[in-house]
Amino acid sequence: MNSGTIVYSNLEELSNSIYQLTDGEADIKGWPVRNEVGDSVGKVRDLLFDPEQKAIRYVIVELADMGEDLEEKAVLIPIGLVNLGEGKKEVILPNVHHDQFRAMPRYIIGEVTPELENQIRNIIGSPAALRMEDEIVEIDRANFYRHHHFDKNFPEHNPRSQGSDPLI
Repeated sequence: MNSGTIVYSNLEELSNSIYQLTDGEADIKGWPVRNEVGDSVGKVRDLLFDPEQKAIRYVIVELADMGEDLEEKAVLIPIGLVNLGEGKKEVILPNVHHDQFRAMPRYIIGEVTPELENQIRNIIGSPAALRMEDEIVEIDRANFYRHHHFDKNFPEHNPRSQGSDPLI
């Protein structure tokens, strides 16, 4: 039974959190966002940070006017789908297409719910994308972030780790 109570995910915008970038961590806020062929998609507005796990979960992308009935809006892109441009201050989204951007729900500050996160994951992936090491991972809150959309096992996806090419 649903009691009508809305449950929000415990995520904070990085710019409003107590986390501070350390030396060697690139601040990607304001960087342009492009697709795999170099077309402009928008720009990075901020990052969503999980204070309990001390991990970045999403990049908040302000979509630009790309035509094709695609409205300007802020959307959440799971951190595991984000690549940094080679030699440029830009973010590349190689596996997200216009129809997915169109279907993405609008991001509203402080209103990220488990249902919204499930919707994003369903738009970005497919049943095949829900596989982790050849094992289906149920979409439950305990295992939700144990997916390559949120962690490619690269140190740059965790703001506390020190990698040679950190994301933030």
